[in-house]
Amino acid sequence: MRARWSLRLLAMASLVFGVVAVSGCSGTVPAPTAFVAYHSADGRFSCDYPKGWEVEKGAGKQEAMFSYAKFSMGGAEIRVEADFAGSLFGDMARAGGGIGADAEPPVARVHVNPIRLKQMKEDYSNYQEREAKGFQSKGLGEGRRSMFTADQTIGGKIFGYRATMLTGDRRITVLCTCPASNWNTLKPGFETVISSLRQGGQ
Repeated sequence: MRARWSLRLLAMASLVFGVVAVSGCSGTVPAPTAFVAYHSADGRFSCDYPKGWEVEKGAGKQEAMFSYAKFSMGGAEIRVEADFAGSLFGDMARAGGGIGADAEPPVARVHVNPIRLKQMKEDYSNYQEREAKGFQSKGLGEGRRSMFTADQTIGGKIFGYRATMLTGDRRITVLCTCPASNWNTLKPGFETVISSLRQGGQ
């Protein structure tokens, strides 16, 4: 009888250890200390990403309507998207723009486009976004960046950034996400990646 209980306890301990080990694989991600240049396959954008992070290259020819790149480590992820459809919103914003120093730049209106915000709420549970702030990217000029929160699939919160920039014929969107507990550590690195966006090949 004691032998059976000992075996059960051993099995339970092994199970708990396994769960802890698996969850530990996506534990706290350290702050990036070095960055590496990435050039999209279609030549639409370039950026810097944290050295040592896993890279997923979005295949695409120069005439493709959509391309992307994803950089990840543990529970942290940075996704850069370049899409032609989004640039049409930029064209409309330019056409309907105001005149004078107080005129809102096209990227500001593209960033808060209701269609994009609706998509974010569909992709992320309990999506909550803060007011957008302007920033200067390395090679794409002025952009807009918003911090957001959402619910994780298995409890807890996600913190992230959603940033928008415009090229001549593409909207560039950057989504940076990580567990809430890792936000303060990774936030400066996320901002470095977002600000590094530039024309492809540079």
